[in-house]
Amino acid sequence: MSSEYDVSIIIINYNGRRFIDPLFQSLRNMRADGIRHEIIVVNNGDEDHSISYLKENYGDMKHLKIVETGGNLGYAGGNNAGVRHAKGKYVVFLNNDTAVDPDWLLNLYDFMQEHPACGMVNAKLLFFYDFVSIRFTTTDKIFLSKKFRINGKDYLAESKFCKNLLYESERLVCFGHSEIAIPLLDGCQDTTIECFCQDTAGTENTITCCGKNAVPIHNKSVAIRLRSSEIRRNQYSLVQNAGNALNSHYDGYDLGFGEKDSEKFDQACEITGGCGASIMMLKEDFERCGGFDEKFFMYYEDMDLSFRLKKLGKTIMFCPKAVVRHFHTGSSGEWSPFFCYQVSRNKLLFVWKNISKGKFTYYLMRQIVIALVKKNRYQLRGCLDAVRIGVMKKDVKFYDKQKEQ
Repeated sequence: MSSEYDVSIIIINYNGRRFIDPLFQSLRNMRADGIRHEIIVVNNGDEDHSISYLKENYGDMKHLKIVETGGNLGYAGGNNAGVRHAKGKYVVFLNNDTAVDPDWLLNLYDFMQEHPACGMVNAKLLFFYDFVSIRFTTTDKIFLSKKFRINGKDYLAESKFCKNLLYESERLVCFGHSEIAIPLLDGCQDTTIECFCQDTAGTENTITCCGKNAVPIHNKSVAIRLRSSEIRRNQYSLVQNAGNALNSHYDGYDLGFGEKDSEKFDQACEITGGCGASIMMLKEDFERCGGFDEKFFMYYEDMDLSFRLKKLGKTIMFCPKAVVRHFHTGSSGEWSPFFCYQVSRNKLLFVWKNISKGKFTYYLMRQIVIALVKKNRYQLRGCLDAVRIGVMKKDVKFYDKQKEQ
């Protein structure tokens, strides 16, 4: 059966007004070169008036369609709703907290044409901003506040961008081999990075960024001023995802997470699973698989779909030329109660469905013990709900983070 479009791009909105401009400006600049495509925005909730903002500022875009769900169906249910309205031969699932490179769609589409056995192709996801590194020279330790200022804007150092240091509740304990990746929030322009030195130990203490040195002084701010030319020579991108993978305990993780983009990530390869932030597949294959399992709501639903797709004899591949910039956990805070509940529950549901009932029992008991030791009631609730949903076949409403606030 012929399709009205070659590709349907499906985007879930959930209070995502702050992401609309970066994403839709990038979609406006996207080169399609004759690929007939539509953009379907599924509204899972817009208390921030994100849909009215989208209509006012981007309503003139051709083939833009907005689907109202009447409630938050989660990533899985929202995308299923989008596919039901899709008229493309291929469907692309794209996170709203992203911006695409101009040739992103072309490269995904061409890749699928060149690899007929490929059932799903995963783009290269880079963290949204480029970075420069701060490094340290010390015979002992340098103690920094976690709060930085970048061109006068407050920035809280994130643990995922810190290497070889102690990331404590109120400070960073840095050593001679520590490194902090600082995002270029204003792009490649003259930039001032300020950090606050709480204390120092030892001698020969120096903070270095892009070849410029500063001496940390107890209880004083330190500023490093960089010219755009210096930034251009030293900036780099960090990989957020080059495909999904599972470790020996069936914990899902992002391939390449936090690594510098390099030749290592310039090669197409087969991967375990696709990351739902940017994947393309045939609509027919998606429907043959049964779509996303809505019991997952959010997290592990893409790995579950990947496993079902491979049962059809299809491969899942990584396309390095299709590049997407990703804010990462833009719709749910990393390690928030909502995140802890969903990941705890959905890992167990994934194991129940795709691995074995024996493994499910083992990891259920293991996760319960971990949750009790950590006194994390959200993880514990996730374990219990996995039993209700998977074993007892109960219809359990997803964890509503609003009710816990």
